[in-house]
Amino acid sequence: MFRRQAVESREDEELCARGQLTMRSERDGHVHVIELIGELDMESAPAFDRELKRVERGDAAEIVVDLGGLKFISSDGLKALIHAESRSRDRRYRLRLLRGSDQVQNTFETAGLISRLPFDDDREPGWRLYNAPQPARVVVSRPVGDWRR
Repeated sequence: MFRRQAVESREDEELCARGQLTMRSERDGHVHVIELIGELDMESAPAFDRELKRVERGDAAEIVVDLGGLKFISSDGLKALIHAESRSRDRRYRLRLLRGSDQVQNTFETAGLISRLPFDDDREPGWRLYNAPQPARVVVSRPVGDWRR
């Protein structure tokens, strides 16, 4: 199953309104990535939890939650990730978290969760963007002898 909500922005434009969360959930081979953009708070945490549980029911070998686009995470967001980690432990540790902004990471540190949650220090937020195969470029040209001078 494939769900994707495209998010486009112009330079210096916020990707989502204050107090909102945008999720981009996409399967890429054996990895399912849920990218979070905005604020994971009391209002948005239940929707995130539902999407995460839907993905967990699938057969993806690895589930990656990219926190790089988060501006804020509340205790409800932390709770959703703690429960997801617990479920992941029962299913071969397939959950991985990509670090968020300094403000978001400070929330995890303050709550004492850095060592408890499965942060993937080998990947940077947005890793798929950098490692994605580049589209092929095809250039069609006439023989050199046919070029105009």
